[in-house]
Amino acid sequence: MRRLICGISLALVLVGSTFSASPAYVIRGAKIIPVSGTVIDKGSVVIADGKIVEVGRQVKKVPSGAVVIEGAGLIVYPGLFDCNTILGLTEVGQVSATNDYSEMGKFMPHLQAFSVIHVESDHIPVARANGITHVLTCPRGELISGQAAIISLDGWTTEEMEISRKGALMINYPAQPGLSSPRFSGRFGGRGSRPYAELKKEYETEVQQLKLFFKKARHYADAKEGAPAGAFAVDPQLEGMIPVLKGKEPVIISASRAPDIKAAIAFAKEEKLDYLLFSTGEIWKVLDFLKENQTRVILGPLDSLPSSDDTAVDIVYRTPALLHENGIKFALATSDSADARNLPYQAGVAAAYGLPAEIALRAITLTPAEFLGIAETVGSLEPGKKANLVVTTGDILDLKTQVRHLFINGHPVSLDNKHLSLYEKYKNRK
Repeated sequence: MRRLICGISLALVLVGSTFSASPAYVIRGAKIIPVSGTVIDKGSVVIADGKIVEVGRQVKKVPSGAVVIEGAGLIVYPGLFDCNTILGLTEVGQVSATNDYSEMGKFMPHLQAFSVIHVESDHIPVARANGITHVLTCPRGELISGQAAIISLDGWTTEEMEISRKGALMINYPAQPGLSSPRFSGRFGGRGSRPYAELKKEYETEVQQLKLFFKKARHYADAKEGAPAGAFAVDPQLEGMIPVLKGKEPVIISASRAPDIKAAIAFAKEEKLDYLLFSTGEIWKVLDFLKENQTRVILGPLDSLPSSDDTAVDIVYRTPALLHENGIKFALATSDSADARNLPYQAGVAAAYGLPAEIALRAITLTPAEFLGIAETVGSLEPGKKANLVVTTGDILDLKTQVRHLFINGHPVSLDNKHLSLYEKYKNRK
């Protein structure tokens, strides 16, 4: 009964903070890792009106009535940013009725993931409990999947969670058939029985279709710009391309194998796109090409096996360090929903395989914010930014570390989640 009363009281405090003026908070005497600056030992962070007011060893002014959190022995980090997920778009992978991350059709630039986010997803509090405060949630599909949304992981509605409902346009560059066999597996897995020549022709057709769609969109944008007001027939599908063509919205273009990565980048540069490459594959084979083209990379999960039998078994783990050594800017992402919670551990693996720890942390905080144009709002602990931050018992990249406090938009957020409730349920089972 006592636990129930305490739980209800905490819930009322958290719910009340949503509808009333947010109190100020001070995290005092903690180690502070701003990411954008020097580490501060025994410093303080002041939060008011949803934003970070002050960060330093000695703060000038603490707001009257501020709630004080004693931070001795704790560490304060910016909230983590998973910049490629399907969080909020799926619940149970094998139950199609709970999956809303893809639509039929090769060209869907007008579709927005933001419109179908399930705010009550059990995956969201699980991710929050490991320090993830905001994500890019991405539609999946065929050639052009739709618009990804940047959201904070707290809110009653998608509008309360919104950072940007048009965070990036998702493009899947066509995959070339393999050259080592006359018969090749289809795009979606399993060895197929279709001839290589047929698959090659299909690939070339898709590339041509993609280029023609961009050409059509450019003609549409030019025609709309030159048309008299009210005398233009709006095409919702092509309308979604205008911000991309004008450089006002980034594109995330996906490719895995080395030849496809090169082709995807060549296409993005030819179309003069503000592009990011998302890859979970043979990045390590094209380092010189990426460096030459100053390509920014979002690197997918590091818990996959190499693409071929004769490749070093640890190459996937070492890829972030190789990117860093070659001066290639990159961020890390999980490309998942249920596994989004593992984002800090992905960075920890990268650090264990040669990537400097501070770069690994930056790859899941400030760098993705810079890539997606929201670094003025989130990504580091600086005055004026959203108070999306996490307080831990130790190194956030370490599996043993526990999250003690989490703030999103200046509000303390409960760390309760389904994993924790199941742990509490079964820990004393005999």
